[in-house]
Amino acid sequence: MAYCPKCGVAVEKDNHPCPLCGFHIPKVNESKEPVERKFPKADNPYPAHMRRVLNRIFVFVSLLIFVAVSLMFYVNYEISGAFTWSRYSNLSVLAGWGILYFSFGYVQNFYKVIIGIALISLVLLFGLDIFGGQLDWFIPLAFPIVVGTAVIGLCYYSLIRSLSVKGFNVIGFFFVAVVILSMWINFFISSHQGETDLLRWLIVTGLQLLPVSLVMLYVKYGLPERVKQKIARKFHL
Repeated sequence: MAYCPKCGVAVEKDNHPCPLCGFHIPKVNESKEPVERKFPKADNPYPAHMRRVLNRIFVFVSLLIFVAVSLMFYVNYEISGAFTWSRYSNLSVLAGWGILYFSFGYVQNFYKVIIGIALISLVLLFGLDIFGGQLDWFIPLAFPIVVGTAVIGLCYYSLIRSLSVKGFNVIGFFFVAVVILSMWINFFISSHQGETDLLRWLIVTGLQLLPVSLVMLYVKYGLPERVKQKIARKFHL
């Protein structure tokens, strides 16, 4: 039922004008369903904009690298009549381009990033060694060091994820991984120089891990909670 807005008398639906006072009554559509108001979805344009900027920078750098590699090959061949020093420099430049590809975020999976960088490093070191005429240091030195570094990095990341490690424990496990990696590298360097002593290496590794482990235990159980919270807020842990 509708009512005249002037005199208040009840009128029929869509009755024009009012039968009592003659006031023009606007048409009312009572069957119209109420419209639900929805807030617009808030989109963050920054990631997409940043991605476009990074893509342009990467394409520009890639073109520069292609021109530089071609120019070095040309200059080397014109001067020496063969590709000599340009092989080393161009292989290093191309390896740097490969690492740059991962650095620009085109590969999001951490495992693939570690494995990809390790493979690029192996190709680079293999090429630098074999360009000298024979493999002198790649097999006994470079290969185990690069593979060991990749394995330790993957194990560290897997351990952090599986145990849901946070805060100070992340830093503690990181220092443990660095100590293990340092001793791993030291072992193969000593082995390459003919100075390997496995027992001595194990003792030195244990002695280096001991202070790190003691510091981790103190931070976890001995450090006052207010101090830990203050440090965590300071370094966003």
